[in-house]
Amino acid sequence: MMKPLILVLSLLLTACVQPPKPLRGDYSTMPPQQYQKTPITDLRIRWTGIVIDVENKPEHSCLIIMAKVPNEYARPSYQNRVDLGRFIACKPKFLEPKYFKGRAVTVTGRVKRLVVKKIDALDYNYPLVDADVIYVW
Repeated sequence: MMKPLILVLSLLLTACVQPPKPLRGDYSTMPPQQYQKTPITDLRIRWTGIVIDVENKPEHSCLIIMAKVPNEYARPSYQNRVDLGRFIACKPKFLEPKYFKGRAVTVTGRVKRLVVKKIDALDYNYPLVDADVIYVW
């Protein structure tokens, strides 16, 4: 009698393990590091990581994000601390640097192209995402 109850409870609990509604959907599993090697225009992604910088321009703002492995909720995993490269996520509005810097975020949108920016003396190819959602954890 207990086995069916345990099975039903475990199925109910696993059904609850999913990302928040704004982050649900079908997205590519390609991480930013792989995208740098094989770019695909308009690839639909859900990437997560930590904001390391914010760039505000008159027409848009961009977050520079150090990509991390996502957990089952699409949040940066604290168990798997592997870095997956960096990417840039942009929105056509002002993004407050003091609010975003150092925060965990998950981004959905389409990758448009690679953009070369300097990290110290290194030319780094950032995947540029036209962000639909920037979800702050």
